[in-house]
Amino acid sequence: MEHAHTPGGAYLKNPARRCSGAPLLLAIASCLLIACGGASSDSPADSTPGTATLSWDAVTAPNLGGYKVYYGTASGTYTQSVPVGDVTTYTLGGLNGNATYYMAVAAFDTSNHESPFSNEVSKAIP
Repeated sequence: MEHAHTPGGAYLKNPARRCSGAPLLLAIASCLLIACGGASSDSPADSTPGTATLSWDAVTAPNLGGYKVYYGTASGTYTQSVPVGDVTTYTLGGLNGNATYYMAVAAFDTSNHESPFSNEVSKAIP
C-alpha cells in the first residue's frame, strides 16, 4: 500500500519531485486533466461485485511509460494505487461493498516522472 496522495498536498505542489527533467510531461498533464471517466453501474464490465471500470483518453507522447490508477474511500485522498501499463481501460477489483470509492489516473514517463492527477470519478459499491 502506498502513502496517501492528496490533490492539494505538498507532494503535488513540489514540481521538482513530480516533473523535474520532464518538460514533455507538462503537456501530458494538461491532457490528462480531462481524461478520466468512469463507467456507470449499468455497464456490463461493472456487473461483477466489487469492481469499477475506468477509461480515459490516451496520452500521445514518445516517452509515455504508462498510467497509474489511484483510489481510496475519501474524495481527494488516494490511499492505494496500481500501475496499469500503457492501457486506457482498467477494471479495478477487490473493492469492499457498502463504500464509495474515489479514483484518479496519472500518466508517467519512461523516467517515472508522474503527471498531476486526472479529474476524480467515484463509484458506490453496493
